[in-house]
Amino acid sequence: MFYEKKFSVDKPTRKRYRFSSFKGFDKTSSVNTLPCDYCEDVYNFGFENNTLTGGVGLGKFSYKCEDGTDYEIPPVPDGYADARLFCGKLSNENGPYECLFLSAPDKLTYIRLGKDQQWAENVSMDRQFTSATGYLHEDNDLMLLGGGGDGLYVMSAQGGQFAADALAITDLCTHYERVYAVVDGVRTSVWFSDAFDPYNWNVSLDEGGYISLDGSLGEVLRVLSFEDYIYIFCEYGIYRLTAYADQLQFTIKRVHCDCGRIYKDTITVCGALVMFVTSDGLFSMDGYDVTRLTDRLDDLVKDAEDLRALYCGGRYYLTFDKEHEDGIYDYTSNEDGPNVLVVVDTEKGTTEIYRGAKIRDMCVLAGTRQNCVLALSAISDCVAEVNDKGRFFSEPPFRYWLIKDVDFNEHVNKKYVLGVDYCTDTPFVLGVVADGKATEYHLDPSKKYAAIGKSGMCFDFYIKCSVSDVKIKPFGITVDFMRRDR
Repeated sequence: MFYEKKFSVDKPTRKRYRFSSFKGFDKTSSVNTLPCDYCEDVYNFGFENNTLTGGVGLGKFSYKCEDGTDYEIPPVPDGYADARLFCGKLSNENGPYECLFLSAPDKLTYIRLGKDQQWAENVSMDRQFTSATGYLHEDNDLMLLGGGGDGLYVMSAQGGQFAADALAITDLCTHYERVYAVVDGVRTSVWFSDAFDPYNWNVSLDEGGYISLDGSLGEVLRVLSFEDYIYIFCEYGIYRLTAYADQLQFTIKRVHCDCGRIYKDTITVCGALVMFVTSDGLFSMDGYDVTRLTDRLDDLVKDAEDLRALYCGGRYYLTFDKEHEDGIYDYTSNEDGPNVLVVVDTEKGTTEIYRGAKIRDMCVLAGTRQNCVLALSAISDCVAEVNDKGRFFSEPPFRYWLIKDVDFNEHVNKKYVLGVDYCTDTPFVLGVVADGKATEYHLDPSKKYAAIGKSGMCFDFYIKCSVSDVKIKPFGITVDFMRRDR
């Protein structure tokens, strides 16, 4: 007698997937199948119209002069490698003019922005200024500099002098006719100058004065003029100060804030909002309510150091220092400057991460012909402009994009990745990690298909490249599913 013996035969089911629509970085939105539009990790890529691009970069700053020409200002003078950078205005008999200021631990210099201008002679200082603001006093543009010691340095085109000699000012802003300041040693108070007079800080009902807080929200960090009010940012909350010329009409109200410890140098006005980073992540305030802006940065800012931020052109620029290791290209903390730059586009809703720029300080040039972010970087001795050219000066950075734990929502069946079909002008490497074993494939722009031939239960995929002009569009990936017929 003969018996029919039955065998299990793998019957593959073939599917083609869109790999990703490249919508941005968001660990919480990653999925276990394709397309995986949001990545687990990324740096030095930009996101534009569902395409990976070179994103932002750094280049030498050139000032646009009145005659339409561009003037590349001289390099940063010796001794200013660790300087703070400020933008502002001074004025003479011909009117106001734009300037850049550099404050080193022992000296100060500035340059008038214009054709053939040079850095001014150093002014010896016993401190490094950490905060600055402009002030129009008797039709004369001034720069007010504070931090590092007692007194407020008032700078004009004719020179500088100290005021408020008894106050160690750590932060300041102007609001209508007065200057408001945070003072070291009395950090639960806000001080203010006389109306129309930044030189006069005498305490009286018709001159200057101070406002004492109860300290329940911690020490005062920053004062900010926003939407007709002064906002007082403390370590764990915010006050709203209504300030008039008459001190007797001052009123103060607490703005609810339950968002962790606030980082002082990340607080900045961003159009109709104030944005800031706390130990819990990125938040915004509209003047009355505080809300979490995004949770995409929560892990990034945790345990980060030296956080600073500013806003320009619809983007929130945040720098900080934090080690990063992914086994591909490791960035370690060092003394050259914060190694992470995060760009949050408040209009498009994208979050981009850049590593290796080593930006030591930034400021916004809000001029009549230019509105841009300027920076000091350890990579170059020139004042840099943050641009959209995707290079750190002449060199393109190493770029990386990663998704993890892709099992195509079939946990028990083996998958076989046949290949990818693509159309790109950018050569790049596609890494396929099958059950922990990585293989890299160099995708040639002159071809349209690359065979993969990797099997496994679970996959990671990554993209890397180091070119200047990047444009990687969504591409397809073909997968066979090996299902057992029993």
